[in-house]
Amino acid sequence: MSAPELGLGGRIEEVGGDPALEVAVRRVGLAALIGGRCPTPSELAVAAGATEDGVTPVLATLAATGRATLTADGRLDGIAGVTTRSTRHAIVGTGGRHQTWCAFDAVAIPAAFGWTATADTTCGWCGADLRVPIAGGVPDGDAWGWLPPGDCEHVLRDFCAAADLYCDRAHLDAWRAAAGDPPGEPFPVSALADLGREAWADCLPDAGV
Repeated sequence: MSAPELGLGGRIEEVGGDPALEVAVRRVGLAALIGGRCPTPSELAVAAGATEDGVTPVLATLAATGRATLTADGRLDGIAGVTTRSTRHAIVGTGGRHQTWCAFDAVAIPAAFGWTATADTTCGWCGADLRVPIAGGVPDGDAWGWLPPGDCEHVLRDFCAAADLYCDRAHLDAWRAAAGDPPGEPFPVSALADLGREAWADCLPDAGV
């Protein structure tokens, strides 16, 4: 599975409108959430060098496809895998604790940004606390991840709900057998990091639009 096939926060789809503006909104939106802010459409527009009239439909499309979430008053509270809502997945590091949509995000985002952090989640099979240390963007340990097919209609519902980590390959295989061998692919954490670096490349601070 290559990064363009991924259906999570890193995927870019031309679903109407201006794809370059979508990239800019994702990048500045992710930066705001990492910085502890839930920006308004107008704040996103300023940061992206766009107009609020241009940004508003982009946000609506991202939300409709499960690639962003908005508060009741229209503020961005989730994009590109990071959210302010409560989940069982998080990135923990010197910058604090950032909740993520799925366990894959918790490994992939630090890998893409080259962070030293810990992916904090629970095993999708046994439910045990599972922490993957990441040094300079490189994860360590025996954990394996499962990624469902990325060609989904709604990222949060169809992809993130099943993109889990497991204590080891044996736990992943046990879950897979019990689940009836669902479609998807297993990856060691090192491969998840590689996918993350590719998929989130456009979200880096120096990425071009």
